[in-house]
Amino acid sequence: MQNYNDIVERKKAIKCPPIRHKHNKHKLGYFFHIASARSGHNFVRNNIISWTKEDGFPHIRRHQNLENYPPEFFNTAIQNCEIEKYPHSITVIQTRDLLNWFASHCSFFTPDGAPKLEHFHIEIWRRITQEFFGETDYLSQNFIPVLYDDFFRSEEYRRNVCEQIPFAVYNDDELNVVTRAGRGSTFDGLDYDGRAQEMLVLERYKDVSEENQHWWKVLAEHPEAIELYLKHFDVSTEKKEFIDSIYN
Repeated sequence: MQNYNDIVERKKAIKCPPIRHKHNKHKLGYFFHIASARSGHNFVRNNIISWTKEDGFPHIRRHQNLENYPPEFFNTAIQNCEIEKYPHSITVIQTRDLLNWFASHCSFFTPDGAPKLEHFHIEIWRRITQEFFGETDYLSQNFIPVLYDDFFRSEEYRRNVCEQIPFAVYNDDELNVVTRAGRGSTFDGLDYDGRAQEMLVLERYKDVSEENQHWWKVLAEHPEAIELYLKHFDVSTEKKEFIDSIYN
């Protein structure tokens, strides 16, 4: 297994730069976004930014993507930001259903052969999800939690997220857009651009090809992540049976 501490040292080196703008039109400051890669964070980001636009002008000064960033080092990451100057900054912590996230992650990064660095990424998913559900408290609960699965399928959930963002006005302008960042959807590319709600993002674990079923054995080596998933997520009987199968 890759050494988590060795890899994370490179993450700790990330520092977000202070904002330097000559004008003061923006109502919001930073948008810090902590999420695992392939957790649907581009979709969430684009929707949130669209809610903060006024006459086409985005009021977020800077979106700071903290992809695969351990929550325990968040305060280190923002130490250069002069955050006190931007009282309306927001922090979003995002997580996703473990099985669907893992399927998307492996299919994107390791379409052939054995997964690379997956142990590290599973540990990152676990730590982000622990912070999301309050099992750790590195950010003192000072963040907006976004569960991608509910954000994707529920207007009520999206509106609830929107209400937590200063100056935001809800719209569905980006709801069916497949962002080109990250080459679009892992499984569908840009094929569903304009009708993104038709994508089966809530069942991605079923899309892993037969020749890549061995990926699940990697996940089985992380019982703490699986236990966290079963504890906090609404896991169907079908998914529970699938989890049982990966141990066989």
